[in-house]
Amino acid sequence: MCLAALLYLTAARVEAQPGGEAGFPLIPPARHVTDVDVSEETQSAVAGSLKQTFIAGLRRFDWELAASALTDDFRGRFPGPADGRAVADELLDIRRYPPDELAVLDRDGMLAVLRANVEPWVAVDRASWHAFEFLLAPGGDAAFVRTHLQFGGADRQRARTVLEVTAAAEVVKADAGAWRIRRLDVTDGFRAHNPAPPFQDITDAVGLHFNRSPENDELRQAVADTGMSLIDSALSVVDWNRDGYWDIVATEVARHSILFANDGRGGFVREPLPVGDNRLVPSQYLFVDLDGDGLEEIVGSRMTYRDAEAWMGIHTRRGGEWVYLPRALAFDNPPGVRRNEAQFMAAGDVNGDGRLDIFLGGYQTNRSGSPGVFNRVDANDGADNLLFVNHGGLHFTEESDARGITGTRYTYVAQFFDFDADGDLDLFEGNDFGRNVVWDNRGDGAFRALDDHPLTRDTGNTMGVTVADWDNSGEWSIYLSNMYSHAGHRVVRLSDSVGEEMRAQLEVLMRGNQLFTRAGERGAWSERTAALGVNEGGWAWGSLFYDLDNDGDKEIFVTNGNTSHEDPEAPDF
Repeated sequence: MCLAALLYLTAARVEAQPGGEAGFPLIPPARHVTDVDVSEETQSAVAGSLKQTFIAGLRRFDWELAASALTDDFRGRFPGPADGRAVADELLDIRRYPPDELAVLDRDGMLAVLRANVEPWVAVDRASWHAFEFLLAPGGDAAFVRTHLQFGGADRQRARTVLEVTAAAEVVKADAGAWRIRRLDVTDGFRAHNPAPPFQDITDAVGLHFNRSPENDELRQAVADTGMSLIDSALSVVDWNRDGYWDIVATEVARHSILFANDGRGGFVREPLPVGDNRLVPSQYLFVDLDGDGLEEIVGSRMTYRDAEAWMGIHTRRGGEWVYLPRALAFDNPPGVRRNEAQFMAAGDVNGDGRLDIFLGGYQTNRSGSPGVFNRVDANDGADNLLFVNHGGLHFTEESDARGITGTRYTYVAQFFDFDADGDLDLFEGNDFGRNVVWDNRGDGAFRALDDHPLTRDTGNTMGVTVADWDNSGEWSIYLSNMYSHAGHRVVRLSDSVGEEMRAQLEVLMRGNQLFTRAGERGAWSERTAALGVNEGGWAWGSLFYDLDNDGDKEIFVTNGNTSHEDPEAPDF
């Protein structure tokens, strides 16, 4: 599996005025092809052609190859390293590029600016062209494109730079089916240079690895190349032995569970977890004190089934030894359900009795995803969510339905949080393939769904949630990881067969991550993602508010990507 991460953080000139000879700013055409298949097929050809010339030329510092992607009469606006305006930041050198401050460049000028941006780097390790709007001219030999361009690399001192721009472009078909850029106009962009990278990859040096054999790695890669398998896994950071150092628990569902114990000297020592049967290794562990004895229990989300009942176990410590209670978390199970996948567990005191209860987010069962039933934007054939109420002495009863938590959406994450500032714990349910749910705690551990809450109005593919007062304003914010879709942006705008209500939902769905902020302790929640520029996180998974640079406020860290094919030219799944 390959996960990337996103952190929100002198040339020849041709003078031309907007609307003048060079035609800036670029204006979308009034007429274009609306056949989605034809448009997408051509878009794919354009992207492939530019990848072989423009992108490959930049990666290889082959300026003749890069030049072949530009027409002889090319005109464009593109920033040089010193253009734009500096943004105050204690860690990074950041420049923002307002488009009206950029001069128009000819072909040689554009190449000179590109060279000035990337030639200080040892290598261009990131270069991409991702179109989010593609309007094909009726003749099929030209198109208007809106695209995200990203370049990144490091210099000899390991100082890293990332250049990201949003641009409008006019592309034209040349000889032999190749496509070239005739106009390129940056409409927004920034450059972030890190002169002193704060992090260094020391994974192997400190012993934080699974010790897989080359044969095992090859087998795993072969499975990933099929695009048919995802390996559910998780990391938990805990002080396992209470020595004041953070340890790491790593899991791969039904495969491995490993404790990486911190040795206090900058390294980790592999130690076994008290889980004897690999079939019981879950996708996530909870490490919390459930019986109030001052020692943590281990709760895993793998289930065992028998007739109309299922259960999960708890590992607890008695007399200094780990003891497994296999049926500690029992619940009714519909007949025929033998694969109840749960992605996330959360602990919180829902009824105010001083004991931690457990919420388990059900994702799917062996009955989910059936053709004719599964709805990609409003799915209700997932697994049932479960709420285990703690009665003390590690005795729990499953009471989700009795306490009002119903439904079978594809729940991926959950978070206990006091959404209405009334002193009790409410519950956020983050769902894949549909709307999220905010469960309002009525004060005694009984819940009701808030149907018109801002966090629940739109469909989404929520994979992560993090809560913090990120800017020290005294107001809570909630950040949701969803999926930004370039293809979705292109296709939805072309399709005339989608109703207005569905179009509105799809536009939110493809827009990506969401940031909600509450105005005051009991104020309304409002969505501010696009205004703050933190919606584009790719195929996003987990996210976290944390203070990267120790300046007192919090950045947003987002993991993104998916399984990667062995062939670098093959698309990622």
